[in-house]
Amino acid sequence: MKLPSSHTFVYCLLAGLVVLSLHGCDKRNETPPPPQAEPVLIPQADQLKPASTSMDTTAPAANTTAIAMQPSPPPAMTEPDAMPISPTKLDKPNALKIPNIAQQSLPGSEFSLRFLATGESFYTEIKLTHGILNYTYFEDTTGRCEKWIKNSPCWEKNDLKTISMALPNADLDNLYSIVKKSGVLALKRETFGGAKTGQRHYTQRLDISIDGQQKQLLYQSFPGASKKPEAFAMLETALLEYARDLPH
Repeated sequence: MKLPSSHTFVYCLLAGLVVLSLHGCDKRNETPPPPQAEPVLIPQADQLKPASTSMDTTAPAANTTAIAMQPSPPPAMTEPDAMPISPTKLDKPNALKIPNIAQQSLPGSEFSLRFLATGESFYTEIKLTHGILNYTYFEDTTGRCEKWIKNSPCWEKNDLKTISMALPNADLDNLYSIVKKSGVLALKRETFGGAKTGQRHYTQRLDISIDGQQKQLLYQSFPGASKKPEAFAMLETALLEYARDLPH
């Protein structure tokens, strides 16, 4: 066996040292092994059921508010006295709440009324016959009478308008009661106002026929006239109010 030369031995020795050195460096720089994954726990079949499908609804879930659905209470019944009062048509002035003395008039007798007031610039006639109320009047729609100075009327007969309506029994009974209770039939005189002969005045006339009695009354209207009898004024006002309520 041939021994290596000294140079060869030195070379081999150096090569061995290099190899040992390289192995030491590689071990220090060696990449650590990756971390092992944690074991996965597979839930059982009964654990996979969602909590929302639980049939137990007595206890609400955490951080939630339980809303109890209560049926709406029925609307409260209002007492009749508490009902709102709707506005109604006011009673006519002098429509006295008097119990009926009779049903409009005694059998076989005629109940009729007539009020008439005329002047140069006005005409008003209200007549009740056979249960029909007729209202005839003049309305100055053109201003014809504003500067009228003559003693004759500024209106003509064809300027007058008339509206009529059959009154219900309740209104006829009311007018009948006013006549009976007003005292108009007991007035001793027929003419009131106190105008002297030839004195300028406007005449208002009231004719009454009731239960076989007839009454004709006149009132003379002028500055300084005496007061109109209350019974006359009461019946006049009632007829005017009924006439103004007729449909125009």
